Amino acid sequence: MTGKTPATRTRGKPAKRPKARKPKSPSRDQASNLAVGARLRAVRESAGMTQRQLARKAGVTNATVSLIEQEAHAPSLASLHRLLSAIPITIADFFALPVSQQNALFYQAGDLAVVTRGAADLRVLGSERRDKKLQVFIERYKPGAGTGVDPLSHDGETAAVVVSGVVEVEVDGKKNVLSAGGGYQLIGRQPYRLTNIGKTVAVVVCACTPAMI
Repeated sequence: MTGKTPATRTRGKPAKRPKARKPKSPSRDQASNLAVGARLRAVRESAGMTQRQLARKAGVTNATVSLIEQEAHAPSLASLHRLLSAIPITIADFFALPVSQQNALFYQAGDLAVVTRGAADLRVLGSERRDKKLQVFIERYKPGAGTGVDPLSHDGETAAVVVSGVVEVEVDGKKNVLSAGGGYQLIGRQPYRLTNIGKTVAVVVCACTPAMI
């Protein structure tokens, strides 16, 4: 034995100490995530409901609620609305954030608040101003994805423009195919479904009034 302490000396020189790693700061995308799963769990527990009770009342599987709360599954807006109605709580209250006093709001792509992730990726502007009258969504749908099996409806007006891709919008059983540059406007409570029927990601910019979130 030489009497050396392992890893303390190398050729008579003190071993270099590893540099302290700086903690990683969250990305803008992470910071803007509204944590649907964590919020759903909080409001469910506040209502005194188990995952199984919420699933049964909302008409979904227990596994669906569990995966959403684990942030492992991004629900469609229609599915989220069904879950929140079963609690009950409005979408606006669910996504409640401190009210900003600024009247001019600007966002980079990574600053948009995340509503859902996955095959249907929905992001929203102005989430910090709950007193706004207009809501704008940036929606991205992978091939075959859409707003969900259940029709989506809004008490107000909804208008959208297809930025890229090809989508099918179904209203009252009638299907309309829209490509880039096309769009639709729904006045009053008109239940509808949107599906990406193309082979590439479809991007849709949607505006509604009054605001949903």
